[in-house]
Amino acid sequence: MRTIQRLAAAVTVLLVTASCSPSSERADEFNSRIVTAPYGAFQEGLLGKVKPQGWIEEFLQRQNSGMTGHPESMSYPYNSSLWAGDLSRNTSEYGSDWRRYEQTAYYSDGLLRLGYLLSDSTLIRIGEKGIENTLSNVSSDGRLGVHTPQDNNNTSSVSGETQNEESVMTWPMSVYFRVMQAYYQVTGDRRIPEALEENFLTYTPYQLSSWRNFISIEGILWTYALTGNEELLDLAKRTWDIGNFEVNEELCLNDKPVDVHGVTVCESMKIPMLLYAYTGEQKYLDAAINIEEKVERDHMLADGVPASAENLVGQDVTRSHETCDISDFTWTMGYYLMTTGQAKWADRIETAVFNAGLGAVTKDFKALQYFSSVNQFIATGESNNNDFKKGSTWMAYRPTHETECCAGNVHRFMPNYVARMYLVKGKDALVSALYGPSEVTIPLTDGSDCGVLQKTAYPFEDEVNFEFNFTRSSRKTSGKHHVSFYFRIPSWVVGAQAYLNGKPVKYTIDESGFALIDRDFRNSDVVTVKFDVPVEVKGAPLSQGYYVQRGPVLYSYAIPTNMVEDTCVYENMHGKAPENEEFKCWSMTPSGQWNFGMEDDATAEFFKTDSDGYPFDLGSVPSKVIVPAREIDWSLDQGRFTPKNPRYAVEPITDRTRYLELVPYGSTCLRLTVFPRVR
Repeated sequence: MRTIQRLAAAVTVLLVTASCSPSSERADEFNSRIVTAPYGAFQEGLLGKVKPQGWIEEFLQRQNSGMTGHPESMSYPYNSSLWAGDLSRNTSEYGSDWRRYEQTAYYSDGLLRLGYLLSDSTLIRIGEKGIENTLSNVSSDGRLGVHTPQDNNNTSSVSGETQNEESVMTWPMSVYFRVMQAYYQVTGDRRIPEALEENFLTYTPYQLSSWRNFISIEGILWTYALTGNEELLDLAKRTWDIGNFEVNEELCLNDKPVDVHGVTVCESMKIPMLLYAYTGEQKYLDAAINIEEKVERDHMLADGVPASAENLVGQDVTRSHETCDISDFTWTMGYYLMTTGQAKWADRIETAVFNAGLGAVTKDFKALQYFSSVNQFIATGESNNNDFKKGSTWMAYRPTHETECCAGNVHRFMPNYVARMYLVKGKDALVSALYGPSEVTIPLTDGSDCGVLQKTAYPFEDEVNFEFNFTRSSRKTSGKHHVSFYFRIPSWVVGAQAYLNGKPVKYTIDESGFALIDRDFRNSDVVTVKFDVPVEVKGAPLSQGYYVQRGPVLYSYAIPTNMVEDTCVYENMHGKAPENEEFKCWSMTPSGQWNFGMEDDATAEFFKTDSDGYPFDLGSVPSKVIVPAREIDWSLDQGRFTPKNPRYAVEPITDRTRYLELVPYGSTCLRLTVFPRVR
């Protein structure tokens, strides 16, 4: 096969070995899995080297004991062989033929990454079984993925554009590429780039340049880095140039508002950024930056994710985002971070994960919302207040949903966060890009292993400690080891100090927002970084009121909730129901007041609770904010929908000032986050 010869050359040309010393075979082998874009600042590839700790590990364990580890709870199509066998339709009337493969590809990605992070052999076995089946069932022309008969119902629910079978079945493979990417990062299995090269070169640019299929450029460029095959780079560029898709170069570069399906936008924005990373051509960078700025300008919600239900829908705080958007937007922002090296993109990821991500699931990870938002005062089987599917189940917390994509994509956002907490930048360099309790180990070119233990309760603690330890042949070393250590200074920090073993240490920082300590380290050295983070009362867009944020964490009023199991049988569920009695569909209604506003000069008082429990359980949050509030005349719309925020200051209905305790957004289900303005 053509790949065999190319791989050997590519290892020394484009594989991005980070200039490893020939004296360390382990470092060479490690770097062979680090895929470098020539014009990128940082590289990922540490999935098999990162171990979660503290509250992050607790979240991932809950994810495992929740829906990820119990696919039967989500019913179809997750109660199947996934990509390890045949996956038949559950109904001949509903859904396009490609959907179940897209959906199970999302789930397989989150499942396999979670397995690697937790060293869970069951999850790993399930995920890798799908990889083996995919590699073993290649079409005669080398094409990977699913090959099905013609489906006459292949219609996009948003654009209404009918796609042919070849076109739509390419998209699920674009999603499943990420499963193969994760597997390669951990195993270094050369069959992956070989099979992907054969697959991509069976397509023409015209076949790829339609609908979401051009997202294949992500995998094409990754494979190009591993093989050095210039045909792949040319294929990626030509596919983009054709522009037969919604988020094309024209839309990216002009100033017109983006009115496109939200998930499509979140997936698409990464493509021009990746093209810049591999070509260095400024036009691609301009396109990527401009499209992101437009989306943020017109559609970003306070919890860090653009509103889309299902198209992008502006910044009304009662509008929602799909849970798919949370995973896809943060994944894309990871490429912005790695390509530009700018800390602000990591800020975006933290804000979205800690707020939108955790707010869209129950805290036991046994139910999720399809649509979620910053203000949601009710969540039942008929409370969806968005124009799309209004009055339906789409805002309820349930394991099963009418359209299954979000039930698959929800498994990705936290494993992706952890996998990209640490990045690399050339030889013997480690980048702490995203914060949280964790541990990472990388081999150095001097033949030793560098382990870094991040001790922190971030984002609820403003101090992060990095303990360095060095081993050789599993034994601690006694000498010095040179490491270039980068750490991020978030945009919300008004002051930062760094210490080495308790004494101030010199570091450099530039406009990127990343600081560098470049020196020799010894065993048990501790770098301590302290941040000064203010609590802020911010104005929401469209004069909708005020919200409170400290660092990446929003604070919300947790509305007292009556939470009962919803046993109704909804026609739109097409017979799907949780197949595990421990997983329930919930009806959540307010059992107390939520009709509060905030005056223009309101201030917020931050305090710690001294709780040492899981920080996103409502009863054990580690910090709260107190704000003054006034009661206003505000009630549910039609008795079942979250009402809009007034676009003007309203009169309070009493003279009494209430002092409300706000909690981290991610600890809430029903919440008031953006308070209307009060005169």
